[in-house]
Amino acid sequence: MKKVLITLLFLCFGGLIMAQEANETEFKMALGDTVVWTPFAGCNMIGYNIKGPKVISFKPVHFGEKIEIIAKKIGKSSIVATCQDNDTTATANFIIFDPNDVPVVAEKLEKPATMPFTGTYKFTPPTNNYFITINNTGTGFNETYMKHGDDEAFNDGQGIDRFWNVKTGKNWYYRPDAQGWTDDVDWEFEPLGESFPIINSFANEVNKDNLSNYYVGTETLTVGGADKPMNIECWKFFVDFEDGTVIQYWVDPANGCTLKRQINTDPAKIVTVYDLKYTRLYFGPSFKKGLHDISR
Repeated sequence: MKKVLITLLFLCFGGLIMAQEANETEFKMALGDTVVWTPFAGCNMIGYNIKGPKVISFKPVHFGEKIEIIAKKIGKSSIVATCQDNDTTATANFIIFDPNDVPVVAEKLEKPATMPFTGTYKFTPPTNNYFITINNTGTGFNETYMKHGDDEAFNDGQGIDRFWNVKTGKNWYYRPDAQGWTDDVDWEFEPLGESFPIINSFANEVNKDNLSNYYVGTETLTVGGADKPMNIECWKFFVDFEDGTVIQYWVDPANGCTLKRQINTDPAKIVTVYDLKYTRLYFGPSFKKGLHDISR
């Protein structure tokens, strides 16, 4: 004998259902997800009652002994199934979410064994004649900082390319599509100052009272120099902050500058060009040969 489908759709709280036995199932569904729910192992006559906002749609499957549910809107809803054979009920609760709004849970990093730090940390960043490029491995963009005497420059790898003189106030921006280096308003710039991220990150972010709490050894980084790549044996620190964030730092022992910084398991920022003897300027507006010279 075929099972008889009785589908009761009460969009409000229609009808009081008296149940001898109740069981509940919870479904967490992203928008557009589909699930099939079988409320009873065997029942000839089943009624369904939807409660709450209409954030789901459903249709009977196999003569109504199971139903297919589709997540339509963000919110919560429930379906109560009643077996007419014996008045038992089963409830399915649905929580619909937008997968784009789910917070990313950072992978928990296991802290390596620390060891006594016997060095002396001192932050003495370069103050002149440097050319430093920092790569964001997540975005792929490079940030470059240059200082040569009174001339300074900054390029963010995403369209900002500026050159200025901290003594005269002269200021330029680079237009590769037209005039190359182009005059801007005098003094409309921020000097590089004593240091910049990520170079100063360990110096600014970490308590130095007992670095043995964070020191996990040394690791060699290869960075570009004036003539050829250099291998720098860095101090490596693993710092677990009170809010649960973990930041790892690779620090140049010679000057305390951070050459690599990584938050949790996010892509790191790494110094790729580290020229601290940049004594010959080879680009900038002083090299411009004419109004429409677009060479950098």
